[in-house]
Amino acid sequence: MTPAKKDKLIRDILVLENSITNPRDDREICFTFHQVISKLLSNDGFKTIFNPSPDTSAFDFMCVRDDSHDRICISLQNTNKSVQENRVHERVSFAFNYPYDRLILFGPKGFTSSCYHFVNIANPLKVELLTLDDLKSWTSKIEVESDLSSLEYEDIIKVVSKTFIEKIVTDPNFLLKVEWRELEKIITELSEGLAFNVILTPSSKDGGKDLILEINKKGTPTKYLVEIKHWKSKQQIGQKYVKEFLKVICNEKSESGLLLSTYGFTSNAFEGLTELERKKIRFGDEEKIVSLCKTYLKVKSGIWTPLDNLQEILIKKTK
Repeated sequence: MTPAKKDKLIRDILVLENSITNPRDDREICFTFHQVISKLLSNDGFKTIFNPSPDTSAFDFMCVRDDSHDRICISLQNTNKSVQENRVHERVSFAFNYPYDRLILFGPKGFTSSCYHFVNIANPLKVELLTLDDLKSWTSKIEVESDLSSLEYEDIIKVVSKTFIEKIVTDPNFLLKVEWRELEKIITELSEGLAFNVILTPSSKDGGKDLILEINKKGTPTKYLVEIKHWKSKQQIGQKYVKEFLKVICNEKSESGLLLSTYGFTSNAFEGLTELERKKIRFGDEEKIVSLCKTYLKVKSGIWTPLDNLQEILIKKTK
């Protein structure tokens, strides 16, 4: 799987986690789960058919492989409590009689212990009971293509940026060796890894912001702006740049903005800001960038970050 495809899969799982934690519409969970499971199975050569049967009591998805007769049926058990054994028994019987070769049951709230016991002792076909943690574990084990010669430009940038991130976490001084445009691409990779949709603005005429971060927050599209100052002169950011960025945030009607300065800020940079303005803009230095790098690697290693905490992640270790 390419780095870009795996990143998209990780973001889909984060969205699925959020839709399970803050349920608004059963169709949203069904659609998002389909996005996740279809990507996972396509990595093994399967294509997913959405709602293969007009009978709504049947399975939600069916997966087939072009090079074999393998057939997988998938059933989403979207209840507000653990799935009970009788429901698993019903689904297993249906799948066995159809017949399918493999049955996947996804329970957002998990399964009772009797479900696992039943599957282990009376398994007429290959049955998998999957929870959200199982999807995360499955994803974390997928290997990413690392042969740069076979990757597209976007994926090469992701591989390089991830390598830089690992270096920064190991040695924060490595950050000082990175060029300004490279740092913008690193912050882009960080933000995408935390489930934001990211637009990296052109290197010139960027309109006063380097990155535009977007996320659906409880069903509402929310936008954050990021401006990065990484000057080889080691100059600190003063009041002038703070006011300019604040103006951009307000003009673009963004939720808030994050101003990152590798070498910090002058002592008077925040003078004159009103209480309302302080809520619209946050400030981060080298420590903040290193903190974002660490959070990114936690997400990549399978320690996931719920979407509800994204704004908190942006604010953490800022002024």
